Amino acid sequence: MKAMQNLFQGNLNRLIINHYIRYKYRFKMKKHLFTIGILSVLLITTGCKQTEEKARHIPAAPQMEAQIDRSEPVKIVDVEQASRKPAPLKLSQIASEIEYYTVGDARFTVTQAIELPDSNAFITFNNPRIYYRKQGIPSKRYGFKALAYKWNNEMNGQNMFYDKKTTRMYVALSGKTQETRKTGTDSIPCISVLPPLDTMLTIQSYIFPESPIEKYPLGRRDDKLLGFSSTGYTLCNQSEATGEPDGITTFNLQGDTLCKFRLKEGELAPHTMTDSIPFFQTFYWNTGQDRMTFMMPYCDTVYQLRNPQTVAPLYAIRYGEQGLNLKEMADAKIPKGKMWLKTFYENPKGLFMGLYQKGGRIIANWLGWEYDYKPSLTHQAVYLKEEGRTVMLPADKNRGFINDLDDGMPFWPDGQTDDCLYMLRTVTEMRELVKRTGSPKQKKLVELLDNPKVHERDYVMIVVR
Repeated sequence: MKAMQNLFQGNLNRLIINHYIRYKYRFKMKKHLFTIGILSVLLITTGCKQTEEKARHIPAAPQMEAQIDRSEPVKIVDVEQASRKPAPLKLSQIASEIEYYTVGDARFTVTQAIELPDSNAFITFNNPRIYYRKQGIPSKRYGFKALAYKWNNEMNGQNMFYDKKTTRMYVALSGKTQETRKTGTDSIPCISVLPPLDTMLTIQSYIFPESPIEKYPLGRRDDKLLGFSSTGYTLCNQSEATGEPDGITTFNLQGDTLCKFRLKEGELAPHTMTDSIPFFQTFYWNTGQDRMTFMMPYCDTVYQLRNPQTVAPLYAIRYGEQGLNLKEMADAKIPKGKMWLKTFYENPKGLFMGLYQKGGRIIANWLGWEYDYKPSLTHQAVYLKEEGRTVMLPADKNRGFINDLDDGMPFWPDGQTDDCLYMLRTVTEMRELVKRTGSPKQKKLVELLDNPKVHERDYVMIVVR
């Protein structure tokens, strides 16, 4: 009986001790949770304060005086004279090498390609996806993912800038959310900076626009983004009276205004007249890293931004009577026969101008249809730098340069990166139209066309340099 009492008393003591320990532990935990809560509030408050202080950066007024570099004479590109006597050109006149890359299917066509130095590889923007392309290995998804409305699409598809020194990618984003994707209200466009290339190709989890990455909001929301790099960005200025661009303004990434250029004087066209004309033709000559070549509507001069305060006129395009003239435009309509520029690319050998003439015959694909992944053109003109002359290519079925490098498809550029020009075509079109000559120079081309892993729906990026 006494043993039973001792056992009962021992169990009771243990129960009391355990209860006391649990009570004390809970009390301590409550104290800890309270302390953690206080610290969290302090951290959040401090973080918000730091973010607020960072957001308080007041952009500086223009810091530099605009300079126009006229040290070299402007070269004349005479489209009017060239159109009187079209002539064919061979691809070997502007390039010496040709390569082929498969770049996805029609669901996501390439709108921009960037050559990676010394690697025989490219980064392609298949809107809205980014891929790493290298011959001999499967394409790899780049470690950044964004929906289509997240991208800033004001730049003719030029949404990325690759810094060769740091291998970091700079991307132009719209700042839109699910709620503002249609109107863009309260959205702040920005330039985001991604980690180095090696990280982005081996990363296990994607980076998103909402991720805590380095971001630089654009200073003025009303002006459209024209171009950007790892050091700053450029916005186009719009005339208050007409809404048409008449110049550019340069900024550093922090949003400080560096310099303002007014490049178009005199009468401007109302916005209704230029809806079908590209506001700017822009591309980066990445060999120079920060140099940007651009044009404006109703302005036939090709400019280059050489540094934040210096613009140089490079080329003057002459259309003659076929050029656009405000006085001839009754009821805000462009008269038949008028011509203007829609695409503009460059390599060390020449300038490549895709032109559109009102009422002209559209350059169609092999089925006779308009291309749905690039601007519609009616004419193709080339300025040969070494010869200093302009050539209009013939308006026949074989539009573009005669491909004498490997007897493949006629070539006309759809884009540019550094010294490379590239053209996009479907595998189906190439398999139907390429004539096999048995020549050794067709070896790579035939291997591509006969590869069973290359599907009919795929696109091919044809690169010449």
